[in-house]
Amino acid sequence: MSPTIPDMTDRPDIVLDIERLTVNCNGNQEIMTELLQHLCQKSCPKWILGIEKGIQNKDSEAIREVCHGMKGACATIFAWRLSNIALEFEYLARDGDMLSIHNRMSELRQRFSEVDSVIKNDLVG
Repeated sequence: MSPTIPDMTDRPDIVLDIERLTVNCNGNQEIMTELLQHLCQKSCPKWILGIEKGIQNKDSEAIREVCHGMKGACATIFAWRLSNIALEFEYLARDGDMLSIHNRMSELRQRFSEVDSVIKNDLVG
C-alpha cells in the first residue's frame, strides 16, 4: 500500500501567520510571546524526540500520535508549514512508511527552524 498524502490546497504555505495569531490573541503580545516561546522551547523539542523514539522503536502509532498533536497545536497558532508537514508525517505513520519519515526528519527540523527564525526576527528582534 502506498502512502496517501493529503491535499494541502486548503492549508496555506505560510511559516507563521502573525496577523491571524495577533487577532486570535486580541493583540496581546504577552500571550503571543508565551505561546510561541512554549512552541519553540518546549513543544518542538518534545515532538522531535517523540518522533525519533518512534523511528528507533519502529512504532508508527507513537509517531502518528505525536504528529497528530503537533499538527493541531501548530494550526492553532497558524504555523502552517509546520502543521502541514506534521499532517504529512501523520499520514505516513498511519500507512507505516517509517523510511519516508526517517528520510524527511531534516525537513521537519527545517520547518521548526523557520518558525523559530520568524519569531526571533519579526517578533523579538
